[in-house]
Amino acid sequence: MAGTWARATAGCIRIAHRGASADFPENTLRAFEEALALGVDAIELDCQLSADGELVVIHDETLERTTDGIGPVCAHTWAELRRLDAGRWKDERFRGLGIPRLADVLELVAGRALVNVELKSVDDVGRIERPVTTLVEQCGATERVIFSSFHTEAVRGVRAAAGWARLGILCQRGPVSAAMALAEELDAGCVVPRRKLVDSGVVQEAHRRGLGVWVWTVNDPIDMQRLRALGVDAMFSDHPARLGA
Repeated sequence: MAGTWARATAGCIRIAHRGASADFPENTLRAFEEALALGVDAIELDCQLSADGELVVIHDETLERTTDGIGPVCAHTWAELRRLDAGRWKDERFRGLGIPRLADVLELVAGRALVNVELKSVDDVGRIERPVTTLVEQCGATERVIFSSFHTEAVRGVRAAAGWARLGILCQRGPVSAAMALAEELDAGCVVPRRKLVDSGVVQEAHRRGLGVWVWTVNDPIDMQRLRALGVDAMFSDHPARLGA
């Protein structure tokens, strides 16, 4: 069954959202290292293309919020992006942390956890899918990486580029049944709805269809308890330590 990898066999799959991002600068190697030290099952990150086609890890399509750079990510080469400070915005003690490449993160993780790669920028749709799947294949990580995007055509593009790709279908607004239908169409393993969309009916229907339910972004312990009781398969959190062992 396509979704077998996305179903929790015991407990709940613990996913560090942009790494241990509540306490460390999001989408940096430091945030990912700290998450791995906590023993998480997976890390989530955001991937975009630089002006010269490098796969870089950063959430916003512009640089101002999380770096000392200015302007769109896609307007800068990797040589320019690598010189930016991506840590000081969080706290002065993180000064000097940089924007990593996806290749750097895959090397860091090296099979210790799953990696959920979210294709972030609408401007990359149609251009990023083949490079990102090629890199994952070259790294021997095809069974350790899950691809997702809010841009439906990006997810379709990943499936067209790589029949082996493990896909998750993000869902920001209801109905979740539409995401389930797309998941079935693209042979995805799970739906990835926001926490407020998830109730017992969503979980039961997804499981009936053979799909996992991976929920974002869950930071409140009360929400975690509720979702565990519903039987969700995975939770993303900025506070991965709260997800327990």
